Amino acid sequence: MSFTPVVRNSVSIVKSLHEFAKDRKVDVKTLDFELLSFQTLMKREKDLEYQVIENTEDITKDEYLSETTILLQEYQIKILPLDKKAHTIKFSIATNKYKTKAVATLLKGSLLPKGITLEKLRQILWERKLKAGLFIDIFEPKLTAQLNKILKIVPPDKPLNKDLKFSVALGIEPVAPIDAHLENLYEHKHNSGESIVDCIDKNELILRYVKEKRGSNGRSCNGKYIKMREPRTQNVVPVVDETIQVKESDDMFEYYANEDGYVVHEGLNVHISKTLKLDAADYRSTANIDGGDSSKEISVEISHKKSHSEDGIGSGVTMDVKELNSSGSVGSNVTISAQELNIDAQTHKKSKMEVENSANIKLHRGDLIAKDAEIDILESGKIKAHNSIHIKKMLGGEAIAPIVKIDELLSNATIIASELIEIQLLSGTNNKLVIDPDSIESYHQDLENLQKRTKIKADDFKTKKEKLDEKLLAHSAQITRIKTFQKRVISAQKAGKSPMKQDIIRIKEYKRSGIKLQEELQELKQFEDSLNKLNEELEKVLNKDLHAKIISHSSYDGHSQVIFKDIKTKEEITHIPEGDIKTISLVLNSENERVIKLD
Repeated sequence: MSFTPVVRNSVSIVKSLHEFAKDRKVDVKTLDFELLSFQTLMKREKDLEYQVIENTEDITKDEYLSETTILLQEYQIKILPLDKKAHTIKFSIATNKYKTKAVATLLKGSLLPKGITLEKLRQILWERKLKAGLFIDIFEPKLTAQLNKILKIVPPDKPLNKDLKFSVALGIEPVAPIDAHLENLYEHKHNSGESIVDCIDKNELILRYVKEKRGSNGRSCNGKYIKMREPRTQNVVPVVDETIQVKESDDMFEYYANEDGYVVHEGLNVHISKTLKLDAADYRSTANIDGGDSSKEISVEISHKKSHSEDGIGSGVTMDVKELNSSGSVGSNVTISAQELNIDAQTHKKSKMEVENSANIKLHRGDLIAKDAEIDILESGKIKAHNSIHIKKMLGGEAIAPIVKIDELLSNATIIASELIEIQLLSGTNNKLVIDPDSIESYHQDLENLQKRTKIKADDFKTKKEKLDEKLLAHSAQITRIKTFQKRVISAQKAGKSPMKQDIIRIKEYKRSGIKLQEELQELKQFEDSLNKLNEELEKVLNKDLHAKIISHSSYDGHSQVIFKDIKTKEEITHIPEGDIKTISLVLNSENERVIKLD
């Protein structure tokens, strides 16, 4: 394409090029222009006409930030056909959102002709800025320094081997207003897949109410005034009680927990509660529930409506709290850790519960470990207890504890104990009643602790006795010398003389040490008695199967199996009782063999 260059006056280079392309019916991409001259104009509120600005550095910040100030640039350009070969220096321009900052890139492959001047390089860059819709010779505080640096570091007549970026325009950046808002920080602290309902720690920052704050206006690098909106206010300031401490600054209110617990919202009223009350817990609405470490007095109450078909604690939920009370069922793959547990409903067969103290469950089908367990109905579930288990009705399943008491035993159940199995009513068949201390975890713990205590006490007794024996021997060795002192004292008294003071002191010291040794002997005897009792207790534990009992307050029908496992040999001693037998135990016969005794 060829045409005679045309000179035009313009206030927008982009607009002028598009209008020319439309008139000539050509593609705007085939056009180029040359900047011949330009001037910067400004009109203030007091001005009737635009004023020509000879030096843009004379414009004050207040004038820039006045909404009534209008900036304008007029250009004289020559429009001509694009000659790609003539453009050996290639710039690209990038701006931010408000066009208050512009960065130029001298592109890789650009060639700076030998002898190019600062003015020529600036002219090329200005023409590129104008195509980007930016003003020139204004908002350019560091441009001259940047171009001089390029002229120094870029070798002439040699293609540039990498892009070079530098700042070419800097306006006045506006500051966005801050809307008043409430930040629930305690809801944001969890990560994906972790607990959504987390216990709050004492002194933890839980809420932040950010006050509204005005922004500030700006001016872009194309002369446009940037006006920021007014901040929005919201009446969402929380009302708190003594469980939350409030700290105010110029920008915000910060709310800190005065105690461990859960944040409870009731409208704008907020407080910390030791008890988390829920209608239900499920993975979608609460995910896992973490009540923090065991030192925190944190409880969860789930008031699940009986009419709901869903579980009170939904599938896959993990809960770790001090106390859990639920009127709803426990779903599959639920894991619960608590110090106290009360479930007034049923547990799924794939649920797992570990309770530090007592557990109370209405209908149990899952897996439970507790210190003590109270179960209304056990149906195919499994229970292990450190101390005792009480089950009102047992329909299958397994109960393992030192003491197991059953009100009504039906069929297909396994009961394993180390001290006592007691049944009020036996109304089923195919049950196993097993006395096996070796199967009780607490038995091994108790035995290990008792053995350690016994060994430590025995070692202490041996040490104390050896030291006392040395003292007694040394005391006995002094008797000859003491008798000599006594004779001298008696002789002096018969002669009417005063005994030697040193002799009297030595005799008194000997008597005092004798009395003290008698006291130590008595203490050692008491220590030995306590050691003997400990050995007796250990011997009883080592023969715990001989002290265990199975008690039934109803008749056996000949379809339940009683098993005693010998602690020492691990052999099973089996019996199938029938009729009225109240107590079944294990005794030693005349040959010191373990045999079953029926009473």
